[in-house]
Amino acid sequence: MGIATLIGGIGIFLLGMMLLTDTLKSLAGERLRRRLNQFAEGPVAGAMLGATMTTLFQSSTVTTLMTIGFVSAGLLTFVQALTLVIGANAGSATTGWIVALLGYNLDIRQLFLPLIGVGMALRLIDRRVKRIGMLFVGIGLIFVGIGTLQEAMRDVVTFSLNEWNAETPLHQLALLGTGLFMTAVLQSSTIGLVLTMTALATDTVSLTQACLLVLGQSAGTSLVVAIGSIGGWKSARRIVLAHVLIHGSILVIGWLTFPLLFGVVNGIADRLNWNELLRLALFHTSFHLLGVLTFLPFHEAFSRRLLTWIPSRAEKLTRFLDPNMSRIPAVALEAARRSLIEIERYLGNETRLLLEEGRKREDELQLVEKTLGDVRVFLSTIQLEEAKGRNDYGQHISLLHTIDHLERWLFVMREVEPDDVLRDTDFLVARQLVLHELELVDGLNHHTPPEESSRWKSASKQLAEYRKAHRAELLEEAATNQLEMESSIRKVQALLWLDRIGYHVWRATRHLIKPTVSSERFEVNLED
Repeated sequence: MGIATLIGGIGIFLLGMMLLTDTLKSLAGERLRRRLNQFAEGPVAGAMLGATMTTLFQSSTVTTLMTIGFVSAGLLTFVQALTLVIGANAGSATTGWIVALLGYNLDIRQLFLPLIGVGMALRLIDRRVKRIGMLFVGIGLIFVGIGTLQEAMRDVVTFSLNEWNAETPLHQLALLGTGLFMTAVLQSSTIGLVLTMTALATDTVSLTQACLLVLGQSAGTSLVVAIGSIGGWKSARRIVLAHVLIHGSILVIGWLTFPLLFGVVNGIADRLNWNELLRLALFHTSFHLLGVLTFLPFHEAFSRRLLTWIPSRAEKLTRFLDPNMSRIPAVALEAARRSLIEIERYLGNETRLLLEEGRKREDELQLVEKTLGDVRVFLSTIQLEEAKGRNDYGQHISLLHTIDHLERWLFVMREVEPDDVLRDTDFLVARQLVLHELELVDGLNHHTPPEESSRWKSASKQLAEYRKAHRAELLEEAATNQLEMESSIRKVQALLWLDRIGYHVWRATRHLIKPTVSSERFEVNLED
């Protein structure tokens, strides 16, 4: 039964961490997206934000993966993201203090089991506080898991590492490697730390051995981050490399200075009369702070070196999209919106080239078609939860409308060969109206205010009125034999072509800069 209890304890702990992380993401998503740049204005502010996020999520890996998503979405620069990753190290030290202060000095299962019941009651009683309830459940499960692990370790662990002399370099390396292996297998340095503290509390390992184990576990998070970011863009690879270098350096510095660092920690703990668990928590904090103090003052030079090693060749139109951000709807939707802005501007340039020079580049149109498909697939991976907020839902609907109008615009571009027709001087006014819309598109960016959509709407309405008036004139001229029927049809097609381009430019832009809300969905559908 002891093995089953151990496995169950690990499962309960990980379930609690998952619930806590997912709930905090949903609570902070939109607010975090809006204020991210404000919070990460300077290196110290960025490091504090990274530490705070890790403290809340109880996982530096989650913080790092979220940071990768923020960079890919264009919400943070790489330099800002680097300070978050550096600060996340300091935030991960809070786990050790929580466990040392609460985990073994009282029966925490008896204390936190009622919190799970209260949380589930909140979730079932009132949908408005559902996420607060799940937050309580997650916290409760974490500490129930710790209590279960404590009980299981006493019954299961019959071995001891006392044979490993932590004073010899070979055994030190073995302990560091064991810690790294634990993180790689468990996919979490937090659960590795909890197991190590449990082993220390049950006299399975000595304090010196426990310190070397947690030092190795910290370095193992780089492997977890690397696995979690597979499939990401170059921004993800740069952050993974930064993470590896930071944690690798902490491992090497911590090992080389281990006698000094361990001696300082014990000296402080002796004065305060701390037990071994608190000493381990202090050691865990000290080498993480050492990493922050080593890298934060030189973060700009460090980031420039990383950008040199992994050069930033733009991933063209979909460089903002990263598969790892799909669980953070607000960030993922903003990334998709920025990608669609880039695609519309690119298609606008191709349309201007066609209107002004009569050149249609099919390979560039194929690129637009492919990237629109990529954005559509990316949108399908975003996990929107019911009743989580109408803003995300409206934004999602608007982006789908944008894709639809861009695809129709692309279809119109391919529909005719307007080399001769578009040079016709009869429709200079219509052509200028379309070019005016395209000129506005060229200045489009993610800061363009919603009220600006009226400029595209005005041009499109003028174009529609021009088309109605001149189409009737052309048909009348054909009926009275003033114009050959073939020439008349050709001119009408050209006029309709211009009108359709102008219309889809307006509608695509409108949905990009003025997202749909529930109250106007029917109005929007009628306009479309």
